[in-house]
Amino acid sequence: MVSEATVTAAEIARIAGVGPAAVSNWRRRYAEFPTPVGGTAGSPQFLLSEVVNWLEGRGRSVRITLADEVWRAMEAVRDPARPGAILASAGFRLLGEEPSRRQAGAEDGAPPLPAALSADIEDLGSELGAAGAFEQLLHRWTEAHTRQVEVTPSPVAALMCALVGSTDGEAPVSVLDPACGTGGLLLQAAKSGTTALLGQDLDRDLAEITAVRLRLHGHDVSVKPGDSLLEDAHATSRVQGIVCNLPSGQRDWGRAELGYDTRWTHGLPPKGEPELAWLQHALAHLDDGGRAVLLMPAGVAARPSGRRIRAELLRRGTLRAVVALPSGSSRTPGAHLWIVERTRAAVPPEDVLFIDVDLFVGPDAEQPGVTTDWDNVRAAVASVWHRFRAGEELDADFAASVPVTVLLGDDADVTPALHVRRESGGPVDLTRLEEDRAGWLRLLNGLPNALPAVRETPMPPTGPSAGDASPRVSLDDLIRSGALRTWRGTTAQDTADGTTVRVPLLTLDDGLSRAGPSGHTYAAESERLREGDVLVFAAAPESARPADSREHGAVAGQGVTVLRPERASLDPWFLAGTLTLTGGPGTGRFGAPAVTTGRRSRLDTGRLFLPVRSREEQHRIGQAFRDIARFEESLAAVVDQGRSVARQLAEALAAGLVDPIDDRRS
Repeated sequence: MVSEATVTAAEIARIAGVGPAAVSNWRRRYAEFPTPVGGTAGSPQFLLSEVVNWLEGRGRSVRITLADEVWRAMEAVRDPARPGAILASAGFRLLGEEPSRRQAGAEDGAPPLPAALSADIEDLGSELGAAGAFEQLLHRWTEAHTRQVEVTPSPVAALMCALVGSTDGEAPVSVLDPACGTGGLLLQAAKSGTTALLGQDLDRDLAEITAVRLRLHGHDVSVKPGDSLLEDAHATSRVQGIVCNLPSGQRDWGRAELGYDTRWTHGLPPKGEPELAWLQHALAHLDDGGRAVLLMPAGVAARPSGRRIRAELLRRGTLRAVVALPSGSSRTPGAHLWIVERTRAAVPPEDVLFIDVDLFVGPDAEQPGVTTDWDNVRAAVASVWHRFRAGEELDADFAASVPVTVLLGDDADVTPALHVRRESGGPVDLTRLEEDRAGWLRLLNGLPNALPAVRETPMPPTGPSAGDASPRVSLDDLIRSGALRTWRGTTAQDTADGTTVRVPLLTLDDGLSRAGPSGHTYAAESERLREGDVLVFAAAPESARPADSREHGAVAGQGVTVLRPERASLDPWFLAGTLTLTGGPGTGRFGAPAVTTGRRSRLDTGRLFLPVRSREEQHRIGQAFRDIARFEESLAAVVDQGRSVARQLAEALAAGLVDPIDDRRS
């Protein structure tokens, strides 16, 4: 049993002054890096003394703060069944209070702290201030329990609180968060000017954490424990604004018990639509004219089971806007913000606003990996929202105002990307249409000559005396002989370690989409992609292809395997083309890797074989593989451009700009 202090990878990054990706890179590259002594495969723990010795041995300064020491002491005495209780107790100590046995209505409140730990927490409060000390400990706690507790990123919280206010920027007087977690949204609402703060959370320790956190920042708050749907602690309260990161994916949210609940004014939510239950719960707490901004998964916008409630929200003018956030804004992929209102208007609003922030942010080809400028995003989204509310024309190509009558189709789909892109086409350009049509015809006419010419090979001899008619060699044998080198991609590294330079990072999604590198990392020169390297995605050999020219100089990311053939003995196109045929039916064939969600992590080089061919034969066959790849790329371009031309032609006909010429032969 290990009795010494241990640290996680995130804590190693903190004491070394680097990003978490750098620690992952050290573990992968340095065999002498300390081995885990506990934790799990996803969150290993290392001996602190070994880590410090390793870092100092490489000339890195180590900074262990008082907050680090206090956090480790808290982890040593926490109750595994109630991981948040120790943090709540620390908050009470910073307030100068003893933990109340009945704080937040719980019979078994936060436990008392050991005397030595209490003294250390007080010292930390003296050093950083009570609120600052608690934020430091809260950050470490959420980092350690990221799988159990979802924290709304502060930029998203700021955007939500900006949207819940009035069009002139005034914050609502009262705000409720019915699933408040650690209180980030309520704290942001308080910073925006809200004075009456209410919250509730199913986890009694999280309710205490929120209450303590807001009090430490000087704000009064009423936070209650319990399930907001089944045990609404604020049932009689009405507020001007609601902000909430909705609980999602709940298998049992209480539908059986709440079948006749008066909150279901827009319809009884199906069992698989807990978010629509929470949305109507929020509406029930709004004053007339009040507004709720709710963070939820993108799937809620289009699920067939929620169609009737979505349609009712549209008919009554309750749903006012849906904002698609940038990728990576939340643990939930493709998260949306829904803005709903309890309208006082006799006639429901006729339009709904859709904003796709990804269209506004967009990739930066010159600065891959640049993070989202959230100040710019918040200002742009708020500006569009206020113009929409004022009935002014929208001048942003990442937003669209869509009539409710258009949305009330069979699906009542309110996915922003569907409506923003549909509305942003602009007028038909007849000159451009004719140019596109001519270009498409040139592509089409070039297809017949794109495929390589082939001839039948002589049949090999058969029978017992013929020997092995088709000798093969495994990738493992090629690696051992030095004809092939292979390595797996790395995670992004935030800082250099003295032997690396800053280079573009080719992620798995970048490679599958052929979009070019989108991030950056630090890596050794020998790991940068160059001409002749073959890439394999998600360990699927059928996805193999040579690296594109714009990928040269980048570093492969996680999920990407690099095969570097010795050009004197192995042709890259022969290698890639042969591997694409080892994956069985439905292979990706260079341009469209057939990678599924069941992705493997390691390429099994011992089970992959190449036919033995001379260098001249490899080159000749490789050229043919390259011609086939170019044909498939041209074929995809013909299909895509053909659809674009057909759509433009249909729009021109619908607009009355052109007339069809009837030259059909009988």
